[in-house]
Amino acid sequence: MIRFFALILVAATMTGCLFVVDSRESIGDQQWNESELDRVEVGTTDATWIRNNFGSPDRVSTYDNGMEVWRYRNTSESESEIGLFLLFNINIEKERAETLALEIRDGVVTDYWVEKR
Repeated sequence: MIRFFALILVAATMTGCLFVVDSRESIGDQQWNESELDRVEVGTTDATWIRNNFGSPDRVSTYDNGMEVWRYRNTSESESEIGLFLLFNINIEKERAETLALEIRDGVVTDYWVEKR
């Protein structure tokens, strides 16, 4: 009888496995993409082109020397629910954010960079 219960216990633990129950990804605000960013040329691209292609910036910082930094933000979220040995459920949530910062002086892009979080 003890062997029977031991066999059932071993069989029950062997049937459990790590598996993904549900996985979702959603793209939030997309203000810019890589193909548009590849067209930006430092010293040549003007602020009007940026506004026409990227829209209004998410945030603008203005400095005393006349320089402005325009920021555009892209966000996305992913969520996964993982079952472990049919006993535990683990939720994993990730949020990604990228911010494109464009330095503009005298109406022309003088520098740009992407900040990832």
